[in-house]
Amino acid sequence: MNETAAAFAGFEQKWLAASPENAVVAVFLPAAQRPLAGAFGCLVHELSEAAFHIREPHVAATKLAWWGQELADAAFGNPGHPITAALFSAAAVRETDPALWPALADGALAQLDAPGAGTLDALIEQLEPFFGAVARAQEAVFGADGGNPEADAALWTLSHLLRSLPRIDANEAHLPLPLGLLARYALTRTELAYESPARNMLIKDFLDELVLEGNGALGVSAARALPLRVRVALDRQRTARALRVVDPLQWLRAHPHAGRWSALWTTWREARSAKRQPAGVR
Repeated sequence: MNETAAAFAGFEQKWLAASPENAVVAVFLPAAQRPLAGAFGCLVHELSEAAFHIREPHVAATKLAWWGQELADAAFGNPGHPITAALFSAAAVRETDPALWPALADGALAQLDAPGAGTLDALIEQLEPFFGAVARAQEAVFGADGGNPEADAALWTLSHLLRSLPRIDANEAHLPLPLGLLARYALTRTELAYESPARNMLIKDFLDELVLEGNGALGVSAARALPLRVRVALDRQRTARALRVVDPLQWLRAHPHAGRWSALWTTWREARSAKRQPAGVR
């Protein structure tokens, strides 16, 4: 293994630690597509972590500005990072619109100054510059006729909000909840850290909203990459289980990932379903 490949493997391990189902998804992808899916997943993970989970805004801004330049350079044939080197080694990526790639970093950078949102609709709109760019890049690389980046952007956004819930604390820069919900239940950000009947009801209300929004996005027939299909299916399973317990936030914290057998079954089912759908709609 050369130095660049070894460095990429380190980033891939971080991505798989955050989303371990992708190790299973890779088994169901065509062999030629696996490295590309891994590189794309690593890129989205690195940008997401910088945009939403670095607490020092100037550090996050510096990192994302660097990524913007790196992605612009990579799109014109000069990748310098192990992730971009792996990503742009694929012809499917080199043939895309070069503007797609720095737009990912720009969309992530836009999140740093985003204010809190009062409703879920406003929160989705606020996150669109990043997840819209993610969906457009994914469609360009993995999509087929019949894709719908707008619906996929909504699914990416809802997944991000669900997976960010267990990380809620008073110091987190980005609250993955509408501020209107806090007002409805008379809770402060600090009080979200502690289990209470009000917090339990707030989280359940929010999970119900995510389900309804997800139903709308899934109702749009579209070609979707297998990793996104599996991500959404597993998220919906976790949401359903969390809604059945008294303290859904604690349950989500205790079950951050689907089990390996659940991921295997879900991936097999989604891969099979994709093959059954008409051409152009997967």
